[in-house]
Amino acid sequence: MHTIEHDVQRPDRDIVEAFEAIPSTIVSDVTGNVGLTMDAGLTPAYEDIEMAGTAITVKAAPGDNLIIHKAITMAEPGDVLVIDCDGYTDTGHIGELMCESCKANDLAGLVIDGGYRDSREIAEMEFPVYGRGVNPQGPLKQDPGSVNATISCGGVSVDPGDIVVGDDDGLAVIPGDGAERVLDLAHAKLDSEDDTREEVRDGTYLFELNGYDELFENLEVVGPEDSIQ
Repeated sequence: MHTIEHDVQRPDRDIVEAFEAIPSTIVSDVTGNVGLTMDAGLTPAYEDIEMAGTAITVKAAPGDNLIIHKAITMAEPGDVLVIDCDGYTDTGHIGELMCESCKANDLAGLVIDGGYRDSREIAEMEFPVYGRGVNPQGPLKQDPGSVNATISCGGVSVDPGDIVVGDDDGLAVIPGDGAERVLDLAHAKLDSEDDTREEVRDGTYLFELNGYDELFENLEVVGPEDSIQ
């Protein structure tokens, strides 16, 4: 079924912008590693990349980008296009000119579970793009696709209005209705890590600081003297 939904419940802009300072690793930690981190196959188009924005979701047929063009016209400043192409990398679904259009209209970035092209030009313009691969093959324009339906991207279920955070380490998704709580947890985690960093620099082991020594003692560890000869 092909659907286009124009009404997106976006989180407060201040909350979205606050996530620009939150690493993807911290988001992953405070959400309990519950499957909100996209898989490592989605890689950034260039190094020193940073991205945070509200998801506009796109379901595109593999090898076709007609609906992606439509979605670009629907996105608002600060949005991230999150595109599900079923991981298809034998076509470059988006390229330089589409990314120029996104950048000119102040989109925050683009994530495509599929192939893209014009990788050098995209890197030079420094528009945040993540994809599963690069391919020079041009796309078709035949399938209507869907915009702002629930999709799967990088192994994560993404709804329109979720927040997507990206950096050199990868991509994490924050459900829109829980964004403020995740942000509070992230700030607390960063403060805690600041304290821990100072102790580590003074020579204290994480093994002790995090209580792993007690955890280790409670495990049954078999050494050579305990093994069956």
